Amino acid sequence: MASGRKRTQQAKAFAAAARHSAHVRFLRVALLGGAVGTVALLISIALFDPFGRLAGGVSMSGIGVDGTKVTMEHPRLAGFRKDGRPYLVNARKAVQDALHPTLVELHEIDADIALAEGGLAHMTANSGLYDSSKEHMDVSDNVRLKSPQYDMWLKSASIDFHNGLYVSKEPVTIVTSTGTTLAGDAISAVDNGKELTLEGHVKTTIPPASAADETQAQLKGANP
Repeated sequence: MASGRKRTQQAKAFAAAARHSAHVRFLRVALLGGAVGTVALLISIALFDPFGRLAGGVSMSGIGVDGTKVTMEHPRLAGFRKDGRPYLVNARKAVQDALHPTLVELHEIDADIALAEGGLAHMTANSGLYDSSKEHMDVSDNVRLKSPQYDMWLKSASIDFHNGLYVSKEPVTIVTSTGTTLAGDAISAVDNGKELTLEGHVKTTIPPASAADETQAQLKGANP
């Protein structure tokens, strides 16, 4: 009888150990599957909706994952404003947090924006933040906007792509195609840059005719 009880106890112990081993294996598989699933989810976000709702398209040369953040190398996004005119934004790198899927950090921005009167404005900036839910981008640090009519330097700017509104509340300097230099404390633009309004302490410098001709030639030759 004693040996029978001993065998029964051993069988119960082996069964408990087997259940424990199976539970441990299940947890390992679950944890691994969860990690892989998280990475797959983040990569899916980057591949299929990295900039949220866009009227155009997005491409990139590579992606990486760090925690909840997805890094995209050389992203290129294209969209259309409500008037049908296109815009194209390139960057060296973009970073999107899966917890804030409509916001994308952009680094070393290079963009082309169609103007109301035709032609393109070429914009560069060191950094920016794009909000896909509003089709809005804030740019900062060494911002430059160049068109056939003017060359503009800003510290920062807010761009509403959908409505064609551009605003900067910081000092701005503009050199027109005639060589005239304009400076102000702030600037706003409506109708995709068709109308510019300088605000604050506005200063105007008009160059001699020869200098104006040289500036106009430089703008024409450097315009992309």
